[in-house]
Amino acid sequence: MPLSARKAETAGPGRHSDGRGLFLYVKPSGARSWVLRYQVQGRRRDLRLGPYPDVSLAMARDRAMEARRLIAEGEDPITKKQQAKPKTFREAALELIASKRPGWKNAKHAA
Repeated sequence: MPLSARKAETAGPGRHSDGRGLFLYVKPSGARSWVLRYQVQGRRRDLRLGPYPDVSLAMARDRAMEARRLIAEGEDPITKKQQAKPKTFREAALELIASKRPGWKNAKHAA
């Protein structure tokens, strides 16, 4: 039986299923978080979707649906998330220097 917003708010410690791999984990401290459990290439994976109440039940369902779409296309949402990390300061600085270099009149500016 799917979770209700009220159940998500008042559930006791443990793992509470909303169906199709979406779970609300409630720690003994009362901290709550959404997790999507799925399997890719025979490996069980847990994708963290965010803490409750910052991520509502409806938002967790939407995020889970998007992750399931990626899985159906043959992608692993966790791997995709890790690959989407932002550039380091060094990478951004080198790109900026390379883009500005043609406009500089003196080679010392690039140094």
